[in-house]
Amino acid sequence: MAIPEEIKSVARPKSTIVRQRGSRFVVIKRTSKRINGKPVPVDIGTVGEIVNGKFVEGSYMRKKNQVDIKDYGEVALCDKYGSGLLQELAKVWNLDDAKRLYVIALLRASYGGIMNRDLQIQYLCSFASEMYPGVHLSETAVSGFLVKIGKAYSLICEFMRNRVNTFTGGDMVIDGMLKDYNAKTGSLSEFSRKGAKKGSKDISLLYAFNPLTREPIAAKPYAGNMLDQTAIDDFVAEYEIKNGLMVFDKGFYNDKLFEKVDKMEGLAYLIPLKQNSAFIKNYKMDEPTMPLKDYKDGTILYKKQKMSNGKFRPKGDCPWQADAAA
Repeated sequence: MAIPEEIKSVARPKSTIVRQRGSRFVVIKRTSKRINGKPVPVDIGTVGEIVNGKFVEGSYMRKKNQVDIKDYGEVALCDKYGSGLLQELAKVWNLDDAKRLYVIALLRASYGGIMNRDLQIQYLCSFASEMYPGVHLSETAVSGFLVKIGKAYSLICEFMRNRVNTFTGGDMVIDGMLKDYNAKTGSLSEFSRKGAKKGSKDISLLYAFNPLTREPIAAKPYAGNMLDQTAIDDFVAEYEIKNGLMVFDKGFYNDKLFEKVDKMEGLAYLIPLKQNSAFIKNYKMDEPTMPLKDYKDGTILYKKQKMSNGKFRPKGDCPWQADAAA
């Protein structure tokens, strides 16, 4: 397409020509060299563009905008203590998926649970992009990716079991909680006993963690109206937990589960005594004499009472009485 005369007539540097590229008119510097004794024109490079009837000098070879100041501290600290997680993820998922999962977790740990839409900018503006380059974290990509990951339930279970096995022999606490969850599309959103009173649906979340480092080991959500007994039994069986301490509230009791726990050497539970328990009076549990470890001022005392069966729980007594009492 011929260049319009009004474009060619715009004042511009000597030894240049105008070429059209799409809807733009770029100005190119030229020189010449002799080939077989004849001068042949040679383009040197773009030196500007005709914009709105004027020559604007500039080079497309100059650096484009890029992030040149990146946050380091939060990401470096979280990566220092969590980088081993990438190795665990890579045992189950392919390396690309494992890296993306780890970087998402790294950013959310570093910056307080940021939303999908903010992951890309935080990644580019932090050293996460230097430590783990090439991870695509746009909002659309992340949303689709997490849906895909969530559908592969067997892989999630495999990952959780691997983590549980890694901690076998170490300290592990199993606990649970109800969380408000009123999603209309979520199959786990149900009214719990407490939720019905407050008018809000819940999900029940069970999790295992290291009490010393507070590191999460495994977790699983359940419907808000599911019985605690059913959920904890499924949690222990699903992730093949054979070592740990389960923490229950005083309204919880499951004969079958506790019988199973009593037969497993590494698995124990802690359940509080009710205030009217005869066990408190019979064994004077309200008169503690032992100072709690690491509390030197002696203001926190406890008492342990071992039963004839070798357990810290009365066998054949009221079903809600405890493995240990304080």
